Amino acid sequence: MASIITHDPAVNECLKQKIVNYHALAAKIKPEVERLAGKPASVNTIVVAITRFSGTISGASRPRPLDILKGARITLVSDTVDVTISVKKSELFPIVKRIAELSPDLAEPIHIFQLSSSIKLIADEGEYNSLIRSSLDKIQIVRETTKLSRLNIRLSPAVETTPEFGLFLTELLYRDGIKIRHTYIGEETILILGRDEGPRAYEILRREIDRSKEALVEQ
Repeated sequence: MASIITHDPAVNECLKQKIVNYHALAAKIKPEVERLAGKPASVNTIVVAITRFSGTISGASRPRPLDILKGARITLVSDTVDVTISVKKSELFPIVKRIAELSPDLAEPIHIFQLSSSIKLIADEGEYNSLIRSSLDKIQIVRETTKLSRLNIRLSPAVETTPEFGLFLTELLYRDGIKIRHTYIGEETILILGRDEGPRAYEILRREIDRSKEALVEQ
């Protein structure tokens, strides 16, 4: 639920200012929440989740680039595909095993994210078309989104990722008119964007990393 809100900067900002009708927002995002959860969800349950999330961001100051991006490394990969596969729990391990066996033959790694009733694959578009797609024969592919870019952000081990990190990235890029399609935050954060927006997003993040280095030297 939090990822749905943070991907809509306008809604997120209204939450911070406490000018959102929680029930109206819950009704609006209900289909997307149910799609990601893989099961029905009541409006009241979503309202409770929104209320809790709102409490974590209200009045919170945005982390500074110096605090988050110092020492970060970023890489840009174009021609990325985002694939959603519908699976049952009993099918999960065989499918992941089948995909993992392809890794030695690939130049770019496949990023696998497990959801409650599906698997998300982030892969090189060329390798997906030539090698990966054929290995998914008889597997239900729900969605294939092509013409994407992938930004990998690896933070310095000295920096602790905060709960506001995803929001920071969303707001930073949104100010320059760039919309993040998906965010996967972990030891290595992955941003999925439109193919044409990848280079611009890279330059913006590169600029902020350089600013953090300059600020560190001045201290």
